[in-house]
Amino acid sequence: MNSLFSLPCLLFFLSINGFANATESLEGEHVFQQFSAIAGGERSYYIAYPKIFNKSMKYKLIVVFAGTDSTGREMREWFGKGWQSTPEGLEDRIENAIFVYPDQKYKWGKDKGWALGPYAGEFSGDEDLNFTKELIIELLEQYPIDERKVFATGHSWGGDMTAVAGCYLGHEFRAVVPIAANRPYWFNGKKRAVLCNGEPSVWTFFGAKDDYFGEPGGDGVFGIELNEFWRKGYSCSKDFERDGETKIYKNCIRDVRLTIYSPGQYSGEGDFKGHQPPDYLIGAVSDWINSLN
Repeated sequence: MNSLFSLPCLLFFLSINGFANATESLEGEHVFQQFSAIAGGERSYYIAYPKIFNKSMKYKLIVVFAGTDSTGREMREWFGKGWQSTPEGLEDRIENAIFVYPDQKYKWGKDKGWALGPYAGEFSGDEDLNFTKELIIELLEQYPIDERKVFATGHSWGGDMTAVAGCYLGHEFRAVVPIAANRPYWFNGKKRAVLCNGEPSVWTFFGAKDDYFGEPGGDGVFGIELNEFWRKGYSCSKDFERDGETKIYKNCIRDVRLTIYSPGQYSGEGDFKGHQPPDYLIGAVSDWINSLN
């Protein structure tokens, strides 16, 4: 395997340094690895472990897709560790989990982002879907991960990729959480016009006053359109229970939730405050993932 620091090399390094014990304290690593040509060849990602790694346990795998022009490491710093003044990110809240933060490879104009499957117009391509699938297979082979507990989330363009992966690679995931994703043009509009694989549970988040997409994204319409894709595909009724800003739909074959979050609930840095998720998202999503068997 032609890599600068591959997972097999990492495991070998650990084994020759006393990883015979049941538990070990591990640090995260930025990994460069060779994947297939259809997955883009050499790719990279950041992987983060539980503070104490016990090889006799089975772990969740959380795939976190970065937003526009962001790296996996940056996504970890913001979302994995948390953006609030007292940091508490996904890694603090989700129990017994290994986190992987893939890096984007391709650029469209000045922006680096994800190839969003076969129906995404100028952003079409299967390379990142193939990369995601091969990455999950690799990690399942190398680590004690429960294959029934693989999850995905991401923000903005990472939210797009989360939704696309949740459809075309749905059999790989227990649940997906797309956050502040674009209008679902990569699913050929509002209707469920594409055939998805698998049936992960889906929780869609979008801002009521999203200021990144401009006026077309106002009133949470992009999030509503994406949720309709899942609601119809999972045969949900239009009835729902409400939990704060979240609608939990009834009679679905899988759990389907929609949160249209009000502005002014994000305490982190950065522009486009209406596009950024509310502080409560980390705790709510973590609790939901922890509850899923």
